[in-house]
Amino acid sequence: MRRITLILTTMMLFFIAASSVVFHACTKDPCDKIICKNNGVCRDGHCKCATGFEGPNCETKMYEKYIGTWDGTYRCNGLIPETVTLIIAPGASANTMSIYNLFAQNQAMEATVDIDKVTIADQIAGNTTYSGNGYIDGKYLTLYIEQKDNLTGATNSCVYNGTKFTQP
Repeated sequence: MRRITLILTTMMLFFIAASSVVFHACTKDPCDKIICKNNGVCRDGHCKCATGFEGPNCETKMYEKYIGTWDGTYRCNGLIPETVTLIIAPGASANTMSIYNLFAQNQAMEATVDIDKVTIADQIAGNTTYSGNGYIDGKYLTLYIEQKDNLTGATNSCVYNGTKFTQP
């Protein structure tokens, strides 16, 4: 009797262990039908994009929403704003862009993009160092720029507010 109980207990434990393995082996891979582009990697059913790319399948370069013509104003230290039209073009990589006409006609300021945020590292044009940051909100762009005169050391805090030009 004791031997039969031992055999039945052993069989029962075996079936429980086997069932556990079978049920866990049937769990579907949430990334099975997801294709991530541009070196993106699927994690838990969603794409984790490589630097410079975004979208459900990493199909969009981050700078794409910025590319175009922006009409707006540039204002320093609370003075009267100047009307400025920016042109933003793609940069050398998917997360960089070139901003033209902000501080000098036909000169570019390089910027790094992180989804909806912009960073402008120190750049020198003439005797002035420019740096700043900003963000995009739909068709609106705001840039906060610091201008430092390298000869006098004087600094200006400036803001650009623009709207993306779209044809009707």
